[in-house]
Order: sequence, then C-alpha cells, then structure tokens
Amino acid sequence: MAAAYAALMSLMHTLEMILHPSQQLRINRIQIESLLQKVRSLQEFLEDYSHRDHEEMAALGSRIADKARAADIVIDYHVLDQILARVKGGEAESSTGFSEYIQNLIKEMEDLIEMEVMSIKETTRALEEARSLEVFSAAGSSRLAPNDHDTPVGSVEKLNEIMETLTGHQSNRQIIAIVGMGGIGKTTLAKNVYKHPHTANYFHIRAWATVSQNYSAREIILEMLSEIDRSKQESVSSTHDDQLHEQLYKSKQQSVLSDDQLGEQLHKILSGMRYLIVMDDFWSIEAWDNIRAFLPDNRNGSRIMITTRLLNVARQLNSSVSFEMELLDDVQSWMLLCDKVFGKEGCPSELEELGKDIAKKCRGLPLAIVAIGGLLAKSNKTREVWEDTMENLNSIISSGNEGNCMEILKLSYKNLPIHLKPCFLYIAAISKHRQSILPDIAWSLVGEGFLKPVRDKSLEEVANEYITDLIDRNLIFFLEVGGIGRVKFLGMHDFLGDLCMKQVREENFLSVIHEHNLHMATSRAFNIFRQASEIRSTTRVYASRLIVWNGLEMDGEYTPVEEDITQLPYLRLSFLDSQNLHFMRRRFIDSIPFFWCLQSLIVMSNPGNVITLPSEIWDLPLLRHLFSNIVFLCDPIPARYRNDGRDPHILETLQTLVGVLDFRCGEEVYK
Repeated sequence: MAAAYAALMSLMHTLEMILHPSQQLRINRIQIESLLQKVRSLQEFLEDYSHRDHEEMAALGSRIADKARAADIVIDYHVLDQILARVKGGEAESSTGFSEYIQNLIKEMEDLIEMEVMSIKETTRALEEARSLEVFSAAGSSRLAPNDHDTPVGSVEKLNEIMETLTGHQSNRQIIAIVGMGGIGKTTLAKNVYKHPHTANYFHIRAWATVSQNYSAREIILEMLSEIDRSKQESVSSTHDDQLHEQLYKSKQQSVLSDDQLGEQLHKILSGMRYLIVMDDFWSIEAWDNIRAFLPDNRNGSRIMITTRLLNVARQLNSSVSFEMELLDDVQSWMLLCDKVFGKEGCPSELEELGKDIAKKCRGLPLAIVAIGGLLAKSNKTREVWEDTMENLNSIISSGNEGNCMEILKLSYKNLPIHLKPCFLYIAAISKHRQSILPDIAWSLVGEGFLKPVRDKSLEEVANEYITDLIDRNLIFFLEVGGIGRVKFLGMHDFLGDLCMKQVREENFLSVIHEHNLHMATSRAFNIFRQASEIRSTTRVYASRLIVWNGLEMDGEYTPVEEDITQLPYLRLSFLDSQNLHFMRRRFIDSIPFFWCLQSLIVMSNPGNVITLPSEIWDLPLLRHLFSNIVFLCDPIPARYRNDGRDPHILETLQTLVGVLDFRCGEEVYK
C-alpha cells in the first residue's frame, strides 16, 4: 500500500503544480481538476482502509500505483513538450491525445471508486459488525508463561532502577513505561521485574495482560482477572483471599456481563489493594483510555507498567516514568550469545573470536542474538558451521525461520499510518546508498511528493514532523549531532533496513538510478509517454525524482548524453559537486529551463572554480532551495529583453538561498 499511496500523493502534487497560474500551460483545467478530485478520493480511501487485511487490497493497491505512476510520467512529458516549444520561441498546442488519455484515466479511477473501493468498504463494515459480537484474543505477542523469563543481559542496571521506582515512596498510582524498538528486550525486562521475589512480596495483587495492535478492552480485563485468579490459587489461603475468590467467582459469569460490568468487577478487586498491573505491547493511547477507569488510585503505592515501541505513547501517559532501552554493546552481545549457545559450559577458545564477530554483526539487538543463538545451539559447534552462519547471518534473520525475528520487527512497519510508510521506506532506500543528512532528507521527501500538505505549515516542516514521528516510534535514530545540538545524520538498524528493502522490492516502490541503467530508465519513461495509447497495459520501473550527480547514487564517473537530461522533466532535486563540473556546464545548466518542477538545487564546487548559474534559475516557479558553497547567480532577464516577453516567475516558494557570491538584490531581483 505504501507504493500506491506514494504514487497518488506524487500525482496529486503534479496536478496541483500544473494548475498553478505561474506555469502558464495550455491544459483543460476542468479536466485536470476532475482528475485531482478522483486522486484525492483514492488517497483518503487508503488512509482509512489500508491497514485492513483484505486480499483485494493488495491487488487494488498495485493497480492504483500503476495508473498513478503512468499518469505522472505522461503529464511530466506533456509539460516538457510545451516547455520545449516555448524555449524555441513558439507555443505548444494542446494535445488531443493527452486530453483523451486524461479523460480515460478519470473514467478508470471512477470505476475503481464505484466498484472495488465501495466493495472493500462494504466488506470491512460487515466484518467489523461481526467482530463486535465476538471476543477476540489479543494478537502479536506471546502470553506470559510461568517460567518464561531470562536474566536480561545488559539490563541489570535498568532492572534495579525500575525496582526502585516500583517500590519507592511515591504513594499515588504511578505508570512505568519501558520503551524501545521491537526485539530490544522490553518484554523480557518486564517479566523479570514482574517475577522478582521482592515484587511478589511487596504487592498484594499482580496481573499481566498483553495489549498488542488489535486489542480488545474486554479481553484485556478478562486476562487480568484470569491472571489474578491463577496467582491467588498459588498463594496461601486467608480470609482476605476467600473474599477475593468470591469476587473472582462473580467475575467468571463472563457471558452475561458487559464490558463495563467486567471492568467494575476488576475495580472492586483492586480497590484498597497495592497492585501491580503489567500491560505488554502497547501501541496506542486509546488502549489506555479504555482501561484506565477500572484501575483505581488507592494512594498506597500501586503501579502500572507498560511496554511500548512508541515514545509518543509513553509521553501521553499521566504520572509516568519512562525507561528507554538501548542496544547492547559488543561485550554484552557476546555474553548473551555465549549464554544462549553454551549455557554455563563456556565457549571453546577456537570459536570465541568468530563468535564475537557473529554477535557484533547482530548490531546489539537481543532478539536477533537470541535467534542466532538458538540456531547455533542446535547445530554442530564447528568453525565451518559458524563461518557459514557469519556469512549468511542477514539472510538467516530475513528468512523469518529463526525465532520469527523479522515478523516481530515487521509489526512496527505494519502499524505505521499509511502516510509514514513511504517516508520510512524512502529513508531506508536512500540510507543504503548514502548517508541521510538533514535537512537534505527533508528536502528529498518534499521533492518526491510523499507529504500531505498541512495548513499554515511548509512542506519542510511537515517532513521534519514525519521524521520526528519515525524517531519516536524507534524506527530511525540519530547517528550524529552537530556542534550546536542539531541532528545531522539519520540511521536505522541494519535488520530494519533489510526489512524495508525487501518491502521496497515487493511493492516496486522506487528504483535507484545507477550508471548502467540511467539511459535505459529515461528512454523507457520517454517511450511510455510516446506510446500513451498503450500506457494502461505497460509494466515499468518508476525512476525516483531525486537524482544525485556526484557518484553516490551513481556507480563511478558518468557523463549522461543530452537526451538523458532533457528526458528527466520530473527532476525535483539535484546535487552537483566539483567532480562533475565539466558535465554541469555542458549539460545541466543548459537544461535548467526543462526542469519545470525543480525544487532543490545543491551546488558544491572548489573555491577556485566558481560556477555561474544562468538567469533561467529565476524561471523555476517551484524552486524552494538553492544551496551552495560558492556560485555566481545571473540577474533575471527583464521582460523587454526576453523572447517571449514574459516577466520572470515570482519565486513564492523560495526558502533557502545560500552561498551566492556578490549577490545583488537589484530591481529585477527585488520584484
């Protein structure tokens, strides 16, 4: 669904751009506005229904992505035709074939909305009505087993800190949140706290419930009641326990009790008691809102402990203390792996160095270390087996056969709202080829057209909010912080990156253009446009709108031919450096008029080799960022000296202008 949503958002931005008055294009505005309305309708549908599990959704998403991507390219080249005519001093005529294509596309999208979209909505409604009559078990995490806990390597200090908070002097009901990425050991740590002898002695009542993504408030309450009943049956009977058993017996008349009545029974059982409630695998604040009224504040030191991958959920809980889990260091990783494989026996000296390398390659993620440890414990303990494991570690984890490691990590991706999924996949794909530097990554997200506009906010602000949300979800993290405290680099765990790249391939999300396929990609896109009558049945690879001409996304030195440049009208961001100055002069600068939707231009050159940017820069109505270490920028050409007699465009969106040498804010610039 991420690819479909991204394609719709990109097409929406393209349609809005060609409707912008500054473009002065010969188009049927009513027709384009009608198409834009259909695109927005499909985009809203995906926002509301993409997380539902329907077989039809995947097929529908694929069709939506194909149609939206194809339309994007056709529109781009139609605009390019008009720009080419304008550059030659003429005026392009409105294409009948283009108009017919757009009209057919409108009809196809109408059919999708009226038939397939409405069918999925009706199916979803029927399923949700059926589910409201049933009690569903929470999904996604295993239940607490009596002996299912291990000493958390690297978490002893965290355990002690939590125990101090748990049994501290604060009398009001307090919430303790354990936060971290999937597989980092939150549940293991919570289990160790829950089962600690001091915890068992300190609290009158303990209960554990798994919340998960598809939670049911009724099921959570029932699980708490069941856990309280089980723990009390294991304890020594007393008068107090007899009263508790009576209340629990009443609660077991579950089939005739409503959710509120069950909650009231739980409230009665907990009232006056010092209790510990653990709610594992929290995904939303709504789950807390649905249960909080049944957990009384007895002012006697009762505690609620939650585990969650989402930092923003922990922040929204009142009276909470957060403990953020960290990845294991190399020493801790080796200790955990050694314990899982050999137990108390210890590792043979001939395997120790290789074992440490395997542990290090797990990048500090306990889930991965435990999974690989389980595999090695069952295998022959020879160098050959361990070397093979080392060489194929990423593919072993990615296969999902060892401890369901990737499935657990994938929950974080599946739970993302649809508007964040394209950005997450994009950051992962870009990070595989170059470091994700802020604000470059935000500019790239804007240029790719993945962002949904928010009133009174720039798209760059929206991009930074998306990035912050992904950080709060423990999906990406800071790699480095600048000298004044500003984030400079973004990164993600290798296994999450592998998961994303698998998703990128499955959804045909984007293609990174390299030296060997740039010409093929642009020529293929051009042919799609020229064969518009066959576009609906064309399968293709969609090229990214971000082109970095500096050897980072391209393998080795490469000088594209002129056709390559003029056939990239969808170029939104370009990075040029001193390695390709000869190419920039000969091709890129001369081609600037063709880049009708260029938004960001980054030019880095040697101090002794100053680049002169042409006056056509002032004709780019969508330019948002011009960033350089040192360039000359020609003045705008006044209307009286222009072939077409038009004034330069007003650069309404310009936000960044850095590194212009001897910049002159003359009359034409000021206007």
